Amino acid sequence: MLIEKLEEKNYSNIEFLLKEMLVNIGNTNPYIRDKLIYNAFLEIITNNYLTNVQLKNLFEQLVTNQYFLYKIGSKNNDTVYVRSFSALTLGILINKDKKKSFLEKNHISFCLDKTCFFLLNEQDRRGFTNEKGWAHSIAHCADLLDEIVTHPLFEQNLYEKTLQSILFCVNDSFLYEDDEIERLSTPSAALINRYGLSQEYLNTLDRLISNFLLKKSYSHLDTRIMSNVRNYVRAIYFKVDLEENKLMLFNLLKEITT
Repeated sequence: MLIEKLEEKNYSNIEFLLKEMLVNIGNTNPYIRDKLIYNAFLEIITNNYLTNVQLKNLFEQLVTNQYFLYKIGSKNNDTVYVRSFSALTLGILINKDKKKSFLEKNHISFCLDKTCFFLLNEQDRRGFTNEKGWAHSIAHCADLLDEIVTHPLFEQNLYEKTLQSILFCVNDSFLYEDDEIERLSTPSAALINRYGLSQEYLNTLDRLISNFLLKKSYSHLDTRIMSNVRNYVRAIYFKVDLEENKLMLFNLLKEITT
């Protein structure tokens, strides 16, 4: 019944649909999860099928351990689809809140806290999985983070925490293959454009680079890490606005560009 209603875009019984869509948000069938349920969430949220109370309730459900942080730390199993597509839907909700204001400041800071926790603890970093479609937890979390940091209620005192969480993901030997680094660079650049380049952030990047350059020999894992860092800094370079910020990033890039 759920599939039929979603294929027909029949949203008449919205409470029933929301309940069933949440149950199936991490469905391992990519057609159901990605094409039907995700697109239905996108449509009903953006096109005003839900009241402010319903939007807020949906947000508060998704940001919990039952959805966004469901079995966080698991690796290479199907729980990743629940976490990843909860992140995507939370991003739609926060984007909608920029226009409708159904959330409060504590909702934004709470979601930011959980998102940083996600980046620090997500172990399943697969991108596209052949049989079950997109897992893409890091990229989807980065998309959510971009919605958070560009929200009017985002507080500047969360700047460093946010960027350090992103750098934690970048400074990893996992071989990102599906645009994850590019997606992580987007909220980073948004923060830099909004608040500038902090010395603490620059120091962390410089330390990552220096630790690599000081080594007498590099393992294949070291090379992967530096490739991630290089691609990340390069992506930010093309997204920041101020020339002085571009210059500082360019100087970092010169150290690690062969």
